[in-house]
Amino acid sequence: MRWLRFYMILAALLPGAALMAQEKAQVPRFHDFADSNNVRSYIGFYHTRFTSGTAKGGHQPRLQANTSAYFGAALNYKWFSIYYALNIPETSVLGGNNKEVKASQLIISHWWNRWGLEGSYQHDRGLVDQDNPGLHLVNTVWQWPDYKYVGINAVYLFNPSRFSYRAAANFARLQAKSGGSWFVMLTPSYQNFSLRKNALDTAVKDTTLYNLIEKDANHVVLLARVGYSYAFSWGEGRWTCTPFFCIGPGAGVYMDEFHTRQQFFPDLGYQGRLTAGYNGDKWYVYLNGFYDMVQEPQKNLGLKTINESASLSVGYRFHSLRRRILHVL
Repeated sequence: MRWLRFYMILAALLPGAALMAQEKAQVPRFHDFADSNNVRSYIGFYHTRFTSGTAKGGHQPRLQANTSAYFGAALNYKWFSIYYALNIPETSVLGGNNKEVKASQLIISHWWNRWGLEGSYQHDRGLVDQDNPGLHLVNTVWQWPDYKYVGINAVYLFNPSRFSYRAAANFARLQAKSGGSWFVMLTPSYQNFSLRKNALDTAVKDTTLYNLIEKDANHVVLLARVGYSYAFSWGEGRWTCTPFFCIGPGAGVYMDEFHTRQQFFPDLGYQGRLTAGYNGDKWYVYLNGFYDMVQEPQKNLGLKTINESASLSVGYRFHSLRRRILHVL
């Protein structure tokens, strides 16, 4: 009789337990916030460096743009977005001593469920040669190069049902469960070194890096990289840490300043990112690190272009206004 009672109680509890397990299994991996608008402030720095492979004898410079730390703010309201950032005084490589050597950068991006596009523009007027960047020992200033870069990263995620880049990159969504995805990144880019002839006599001409910039002043490069990203999630997605890495080959067309000579070279590029922070319903804060390298592996003397950055962002989400702004927003 006792066994009969036990089986009756067990039979009564099993449907409820099965229902609870089913509800738990149906908890969505991603969560969209009720307040889709946000305002965000951020502070960080970025560096751009140019180096060449090891050569025999002589000083091989490590050129760097005169970048500085920056502080900015962003507003995202419905379909409208605006960003603005200012360089922090006395934080540049030259410490504000040479205002003719400047660096500027513009980055825009948009992500869908499976696709993502990132566009960047960079303009560096003059470069700094540093013997030992860690000790800030400036060897000389190269005022003659004028560097411009335009590039687009087109990213395709293979498994968007397990990984959201919008949640990982800027906390626009919440990823409640850990998950990752393979992806491909296609990067067409163009970079140009304009040589201001009136200042060429101040440059170090007996270096491999100078010869690379002078002879291959214009580069058109296409990279195809494959990578993987995984979002580690804790506390139902409130805390996340997401590493991102990709590597792959490419091909480039290198031309001199007057486009009278063209050469094809192979390229190799890899990129790493790391984002970690807290993602709340109203407030969010995260750290972001970025490293990108493109190398021309020609006899170990090719030009290496390196971009690296780090930033801290703090944001607040809010509701849309009841009335339209200027009958548009």
